Amino acid sequence: MRAANALARRSLLARPVRTVLTVIGIALGTGVLVAGLILNAALDAAVDRSVADLLGRADVRVAAFEEQGLSPESVAAAATTPGVATAVPTLERRTYPLPGAAAAELPAPITVIGIERAAELAVRDRPLAAGAPLRTGDDDGALISSGLAREEGLGVGATLTLLGDPAVPPTVFRVVGVLAPTPGDPDPAGRTVVVALETAQRLFATDRVTAVDLLLADGTDVNGVVADLERRLTVEPYTLSTPADLAAALEASTAEVRAAIALVAAVALFGGAFLIFNTLSMTVAERARDVGLLRAAGMTRRQVILMVLVSAAYLGLVGVALGLLVGIVLAAGAVALLAGTGGALAELTVPASALALGAVLGFIVTAAAAVEPALRAGGISPVDALRLRRDQGAVLRARLRWLLLVFFVVGLVGLFLWPGAAGGSSGLARPLAAFALLLGIALAAPFVAGPLGRLAGLAAAPFLPAEARLTRGALTRDRSRTALTVGALAVAIAVLVALAGVAGSTREAATGWLEEVVPGELLLTSIRPVADDEPAAAEIAAVPGVAGVSPLARFSVALDGIRADAAAVVGTDFLADGGLTFIAGEPASAFTALDAGGAAIVPRSVAERRGLAVGSRLAVLSGTGPVELEVVAIVERTIPGAVAEAILVGWPDATGRLGVLGADAFAVRFAPGQEASARPAVESTARGLALEPASLDQAAGAIGASIDRRALLFAALAAVALLVAALGIVNTLAMNVLERVRELAVLRAAGLTRRQAWRLVVLEAAILGLVGALLGALAGLATGAVLIQLAGGGGVPYQAPWAAAAVALGGGVALAVVAALYPARLAARVEIVGALGRD
Repeated sequence: MRAANALARRSLLARPVRTVLTVIGIALGTGVLVAGLILNAALDAAVDRSVADLLGRADVRVAAFEEQGLSPESVAAAATTPGVATAVPTLERRTYPLPGAAAAELPAPITVIGIERAAELAVRDRPLAAGAPLRTGDDDGALISSGLAREEGLGVGATLTLLGDPAVPPTVFRVVGVLAPTPGDPDPAGRTVVVALETAQRLFATDRVTAVDLLLADGTDVNGVVADLERRLTVEPYTLSTPADLAAALEASTAEVRAAIALVAAVALFGGAFLIFNTLSMTVAERARDVGLLRAAGMTRRQVILMVLVSAAYLGLVGVALGLLVGIVLAAGAVALLAGTGGALAELTVPASALALGAVLGFIVTAAAAVEPALRAGGISPVDALRLRRDQGAVLRARLRWLLLVFFVVGLVGLFLWPGAAGGSSGLARPLAAFALLLGIALAAPFVAGPLGRLAGLAAAPFLPAEARLTRGALTRDRSRTALTVGALAVAIAVLVALAGVAGSTREAATGWLEEVVPGELLLTSIRPVADDEPAAAEIAAVPGVAGVSPLARFSVALDGIRADAAAVVGTDFLADGGLTFIAGEPASAFTALDAGGAAIVPRSVAERRGLAVGSRLAVLSGTGPVELEVVAIVERTIPGAVAEAILVGWPDATGRLGVLGADAFAVRFAPGQEASARPAVESTARGLALEPASLDQAAGAIGASIDRRALLFAALAAVALLVAALGIVNTLAMNVLERVRELAVLRAAGLTRRQAWRLVVLEAAILGLVGALLGALAGLATGAVLIQLAGGGGVPYQAPWAAAAVALGGGVALAVVAALYPARLAARVEIVGALGRD
């Protein structure tokens, strides 16, 4: 063991540049893996934190379906259910602060939360940054969020005037405390005011509440209480949720981020494994004669294998240790990016378990990469060491076996990180398809790299005839090494292009969605339902240049006991706009049926999930009771709901039978050529009616910015994998130069200049980069299409990222050329006399 250890250290120290590059590659590959593990842990912690912030210590939440909330009868029924120790009702509404006399625009809205002060202490803590908590008798007291305090310049002792129901005069509140920042703030902008429940009910002229949080007695079965609640709550529709239900929903919202990180981590690890393989292969090739002499002197095969494995262990230990630091840095950058998307991930947590697991997995991949070079070194006999050429066929077969082994190990790591893996075989379809395509391109590289390389060499022949001819010979010197270098680069570029395609397709679908389903050019949103008898719609329609105003209302219904999103629309307005894409049914008759009542239009995703067709009957529960609707059409996409696309119902059904109180938005359609002149007047009128204007371009831009931010994260991680592949090119070219020292010396003696020797290696790198980038771009286009098709839900057409593929093609060549600078320098510095004198 001591001899193997000494020889291993000597072989690594003999080539310090190569050793350092390999360590960097391992560190980067392990770093992406560790970053993925840290992000998964951070996302899990954020989910737990959000659940705790939203539900506190409650075991069950009973939430209202509709704006009117839960009645006192429902609250009483929930509170008296056997097993319930404490019931904590809350009322949550959106409103505006009273604008100043000189205010030109509507102030930003505020979320008001009414709480029962004594009861809430049993289920939820509201930590304060300043001031005191609400106390009994503080009817005009309020706690405000730190974000609201900062934006409005408010502190303890200040006053805040809030608008409420139109029949209730503005109410003045006294700030008694400032809440500490929390990820669970229900207001997306962090503008929250907490007041006494009775005060909030007076402000909004209601005796109802939004939700009731239930704390169960010790030893009570949650499922039993849920069953009792379902039997007792019969007054109005409601939803029941437990901490586990909420956690599952939040975890599902992070699945796409986890999946992309898993794919990139697997590819980066593959690149690091390839570097280890190449480095140890170089060492074995350099020391073949030494190994043969050691074997002749009595060293056993086992000792030779141990020597190579010890070399890999040294590389792995240093590379993995550095990779842990790289992973923490990458994870911190990812958290900074994701925190801007509006998600719950706002702070970095680095659990020791993620670091330990990352180190173990990184070292396992390192060991797997060292198996084939170690076995090959152990198979060198004294006679074999004297041979000048190796059996290329045997080497290629051995390296393909290594490729399968390492890809299998890396694939297991990727599947371990993939969020759908816990969901059974259906959740594994996407990663398995992606890994199969990437493995296919890696396996195809040995067979296509040579022909494609020769074609590229022929293209360079008119410009660099001597270099092109010599390059073609160099690329075929070790076909397996050339193929693996091309494969590693191709896989990294494929992931980059695939992620670009997925992000671009998602962005296009998300931003185009609004334009397709909203019947107008401008949205006016309201924080409360606007009833039909209010003058808002008529005043907007009276503005010159406005062709029509269409009310919209999003709400929830129950289908077979399961919550579903629905939207109330006016059919004739949608018919005039012509935006929806019909899959089944006739537009004119479908929209007419909506306005007549008893009809519904469903999106394709809902129809496929529930097995619906035109003529199917829907038993809908909402508002005042059950309503039966007939499916009159199936469309590609509809208005986005809180969770999924909404089922469209007619305005008469929604307001007359389904309990919708009014519109929460109006879509404004301008007369042809009148938008520019009419929009300012519409926006001014809307703000005077407490409606917030939002153009479709602005809404689409906000959605696109969020998607672009996540895409930037994925691109950054994929770029790390690409950098690892570039280090592989450095190693391959350096080994080619090493094996050709005598040949280069002969060529130099025959008249080859140092500049030509330099160009020879750079041209070789450019050809490798071109072949790898071409294969990677094609594989990336295919992989992106597969991921989109297997994403589920339909309605997201694949937008091939031609621009990203072109950039990847040029970038792959440029990256390879940059990677060749060091090996090219080595080739140009070959001394004729010294090289010819080598054994």
